[in-house]
Amino acid sequence: MSYKTIPAQFLYIGAAGEHHVMSECFRNCYEAFKLPIDKGFDLVVTRAYVHFDAGIDSHLPADEAPIYLQVKSRQVRLTVPDNPAERPYWEGCFYIKPAELDLLIRTSNSALACVLFFHNQSEYMQSRTAIAWWMPSEQLAELRSDHFLESKDSENLELWVRYRDLAIASTSRQNEYVGLRKQSGSMNAKPGELANGKLIAQECFDFGKLSAKAR
Repeated sequence: MSYKTIPAQFLYIGAAGEHHVMSECFRNCYEAFKLPIDKGFDLVVTRAYVHFDAGIDSHLPADEAPIYLQVKSRQVRLTVPDNPAERPYWEGCFYIKPAELDLLIRTSNSALACVLFFHNQSEYMQSRTAIAWWMPSEQLAELRSDHFLESKDSENLELWVRYRDLAIASTSRQNEYVGLRKQSGSMNAKPGELANGKLIAQECFDFGKLSAKAR
């Protein structure tokens, strides 16, 4: 798909997602740079900060290699139940080209970053406009077969996710979470029929722990 066929608002949301991830990286003392040519990666992330005071003879540890990020963004509106004790939620998918996913899997020091921008916010999210997380190359390889589904309408793959917010009036302890959806393994399941998959690990919402290793 060329830039001429992509709706303009999608390009702006894409740019917003990249800048949101860059901001999270800088906030956690990483350096994040937009790559001038998009051939499957949007950002490169480094951590020169840890070497600023180490002297010119210091060597870059193997786990401090640059990390290449592909960023996917969606702007969504949560479904808010009439009952304030029930949790607002959103379920939908991120699109990724098979070649982009395969590049992420082949590149061991890479990760996929996903960003959800919220149109509407609950009482607990008055000052929050987005949530973002990252999935390292190793994890993407594990998810490739049953979490990335072929799209019926395009050549892209679909990564389905379910986001659960906090219920406004609940008295029980809650955590917001993002769960991945996958192809159902039921004997009578049809292609595209979804079931619950992996939950995104809590540390993967923290860009201060950004890594290319599986969580």
